[in-house]
Amino acid sequence: MKNGRADLPALARRLLAAGIVLLAMSACSSNNPNIPIYGPPGKAQVPADFPVYSGAAPTSEIYGASPLPDGSKDRRERYDITWASDDNGGKLFAYYKDQLAEGDWVEKSTSGDSNRGGVIVFSRKSAPTWGGSILLADGKIHVIMGDGCPCGVPT
Repeated sequence: MKNGRADLPALARRLLAAGIVLLAMSACSSNNPNIPIYGPPGKAQVPADFPVYSGAAPTSEIYGASPLPDGSKDRRERYDITWASDDNGGKLFAYYKDQLAEGDWVEKSTSGDSNRGGVIVFSRKSAPTWGGSILLADGKIHVIMGDGCPCGVPT
């Protein structure tokens, strides 16, 4: 102690270290309850009536369209989701061909087959401008869908 005061530089170092630890810990948490920090990924956010392959686990998910060339925001509803699956592309292709023939979905075109997978372009019956594309390959399902789609070919 100097002049009856505590060692301020040591106290300041301790407070700084505690602040850094708190910041680091807060970076490890998520405010979104749908994004687990540990364990298997959560369920992807898709329209309630869109078919999702049983056992497929989402590996990436983006909601919303990319900015327009002028930098402005495209406010149309858009989903870009990739799932991993233990099944081959042919089995996934057959599943989505069957599922998109039901409910409010309609297959617009396909490229591929039930042996190797491929791409299916689809839309809603009730809103033909709302649709998308699905890439189906061994172990992978990649969907891009939304208002004003098909909106590109998934890779």
